[in-house]
Amino acid sequence: MKEELKNVILMGLGVMALTNEKAKELKSELLKKGSELYEKGKVANEELRHNIEEKIKENVTIVYEKKEVTKEDIMSKLKEMTPEEKKEVMNLLKEKPKKNE
Repeated sequence: MKEELKNVILMGLGVMALTNEKAKELKSELLKKGSELYEKGKVANEELRHNIEEKIKENVTIVYEKKEVTKEDIMSKLKEMTPEEKKEVMNLLKEKPKKNE
């Protein structure tokens, strides 16, 4: 009976030691796999971003429209101005033009 109890205790210690070793191995393996997947994900993300940028460059055209300002546009804006704003515009119009203009 004494020998059986000793064997049970030793088996328990063996299980604990084996579990600890296997847990360390599993931890290392999981960290390695996780790092590999993370790096693959970073590469895939960069490729996807690059591909999206290329598709945008190929398929999107930006058009800048320069609208001509008419006398009517100016008159309309002047009518919307406050008396102070109109006075400021008048002062600007009275200034002498600079040589570079």
